[in-house]
Amino acid sequence: MYTLSKQHISEINRLKINEDKKNFERVSIVMPSYNKKDFIERSILSVINQNYPNIELIIVDGGSTDGTIEIIRKYEKNIAFWISEKDNGQSDALNKGFKHCTGKIYGFLNSDDIYTPGAFRCASTVLKNNQNKNIVFGDWLSIDVNDNVIDLHHAFNFNINHFKYEGFHLNAQAMFWRSEVHRSFSGFDTNLNFTMDYQFILEIGINEGQNRFQRIPKVLGAFRRYEGQKTTGLISENIIKEHKLIAKKYNYSDKYSLLGKIKRIYFRLRRAWWYKKRGGLSNLFLRLKNSYVNSFKIKP
Repeated sequence: MYTLSKQHISEINRLKINEDKKNFERVSIVMPSYNKKDFIERSILSVINQNYPNIELIIVDGGSTDGTIEIIRKYEKNIAFWISEKDNGQSDALNKGFKHCTGKIYGFLNSDDIYTPGAFRCASTVLKNNQNKNIVFGDWLSIDVNDNVIDLHHAFNFNINHFKYEGFHLNAQAMFWRSEVHRSFSGFDTNLNFTMDYQFILEIGINEGQNRFQRIPKVLGAFRRYEGQKTTGLISENIIKEHKLIAKKYNYSDKYSLLGKIKRIYFRLRRAWWYKKRGGLSNLFLRLKNSYVNSFKIKP
């Protein structure tokens, strides 16, 4: 009886891996990071444990001093490229990272957020089977510091005017796009410290047209909420200020006029319709309750 040598087994495994890579488009993920030692290991593991054979993970760290670098080094063999140096914020880090991407499918993940299992395979399959779609997105979770689920957010079919006048109905941590989409993007605005994801989705929505977006009724990612994160609270003066800069840059400053307020009311009704459509009446009532509570916070 002939027994394969370790060398032959290793070669067979290598060929199998290469064959798998041919069958699955490379997914390039950029992870900006700064002093996130309490969370970044879980973020990295959510990428490398995807059971997907063709992953390119790129980490751009802003010069962390809290132990983050030691965690990155722990997983260095699973990271295609990483760097730690002082930068000009998250937008700058994202711009640096995407310059190193070589995949056909892109995504980015904050170093305190996570992807859900199977997200890469799902996104890759949908893009492969829908050549007329360039962006896929799904539902997402809010989680706490211990990964406990706080909330399930149902994504809506993408509408560029809804996104402009009323706000997010998809999340960048549960979204993937073809590399050519990114090549037509002007880059993350380094003047934005909180809303670079909003700028990105808005611009690719304008460039691609809303029919290029494909919603998947599946949870693809999770956004972490905790005390001390820079986006704590749904609304802040800084976020409102940046949204006004974005509206001016992309020529829809009427968002803050009387006409814009009327449009916002219309799209809030659309949001309510989607809450009921995706999650039923209980979901609608919950969202209306949360909206009422948040209405007492700072308004645009």
